[in-house]
Amino acid sequence: MNTLTTPPWWETFYDENLADMLLEQTSAAEIEKSAHFLIQHLHLQPGASVLDQCCGSGRLTWEFARRGYAMRGMDLIPIYIERAKKREGTTENAPSFEVADAFVFKADPPCDAVFNWWTSFGYAESDDTNQLMLRRAWESLRAGGFYALDFMNVPGLYRHFLPHVITRNGEVTLIRESTLDLSANVIRKQWTYFLPDGRRVVHHSSVRLYDPAALRRLFEGAGFTDVTFFGDVDASPLTLSSPRCIVIARKPL
Repeated sequence: MNTLTTPPWWETFYDENLADMLLEQTSAAEIEKSAHFLIQHLHLQPGASVLDQCCGSGRLTWEFARRGYAMRGMDLIPIYIERAKKREGTTENAPSFEVADAFVFKADPPCDAVFNWWTSFGYAESDDTNQLMLRRAWESLRAGGFYALDFMNVPGLYRHFLPHVITRNGEVTLIRESTLDLSANVIRKQWTYFLPDGRRVVHHSSVRLYDPAALRRLFEGAGFTDVTFFGDVDASPLTLSSPRCIVIARKPL
């Protein structure tokens, strides 16, 4: 197994700029649709315990807490966990949040369900290292519990590849320039933020591209069974035109 010997790109990539540009711009309707899908397909009973693996700034974690679930959120980025803790909740059932590495962290005691949402997977160069995140999810689950992973629809990405994407939020502009390394099954991106004060902030990312068959092998290798795929939170089948690839899998009894 390969181990991470140098600081990984994602430790500096996830900053306030990305949070403001993308994480905080997810609509309330999208949050609600995601929660509805996950509650149904994770087979959650009222009051179930749930881990939000790579929770970001905690918007989805709080949505589940407001619905009465016992939520635990973890993320590697301290400023995101601070945002999550400070987020105003409308429930007495507040989630717990902690800074932790998803390649290492496992919930104790185990939870009824775990989810990893909005593509926080495939960041390492090694398949074995990426699979560690799935193994930690497996270890964080009680027997019979379900795990959900939200990932890119890789066959659709190849078919509809966009080398340039421009996003604007107020006075901030983000340009994403993408290249495909087909020999390594990797998408590399340069993220350039143009800020109101004239500064330009540049980050780079590199994500392994796993098609559904490769994802199934990783999940089954981590011990999961009943691996199922969906194309979006409306529970539509996964096709070439699907906007995402959602994996639902179970820890055996």
